[in-house]
Amino acid sequence: MNKWLQSILFALTMVAAQVFLFNNVQLRGLLNSLVAPCVYIFYLLMLPMGISKINLLVVSFALGLGVDFLSGTLGQNTAACVLIGFIRPSVVKRLVSKEDIDKSLRPSIYVLGMYRFLAYALVLSLAFHLALFFLEIFTFYQTGLTLLRALLSSVAAIAIMILLEIFFEKRDKRYR
Repeated sequence: MNKWLQSILFALTMVAAQVFLFNNVQLRGLLNSLVAPCVYIFYLLMLPMGISKINLLVVSFALGLGVDFLSGTLGQNTAACVLIGFIRPSVVKRLVSKEDIDKSLRPSIYVLGMYRFLAYALVLSLAFHLALFFLEIFTFYQTGLTLLRALLSSVAAIAIMILLEIFFEKRDKRYR
């Protein structure tokens, strides 16, 4: 299958899973209001390391806009996606040396290793969830609760992303 078509199908699958599955997950008690993982950002995290900055921002905007449109939110997901699209190249540069970067590879667990992947995913997921939740409440009044909510949602999202990576990733023979 064509790489572009495969990438578009993956993006549509992630948006559909977010809107129809993860946005409707109900947890018991206090966790229901504290944990709201946005797993669809996994698509942005898994784009190739060599994607141009402008293409990354356009894809981030389109992905966030799709989730906003289907969720009925007013640009919150779009703004948070564009933020992580903006900071992603800097995070990749800090975690991966220039000699180790193969521009065609995705920054997966198998390429970065577990610890660097966790750092990469945590920074981007936490930035996304902080932006999303602060835009949602649009105040700094409950900063502590919003920080806790962003941290718990990021941890839950990363756990789901790792499971997706382990179960569905075709390992490159160079990294087995």
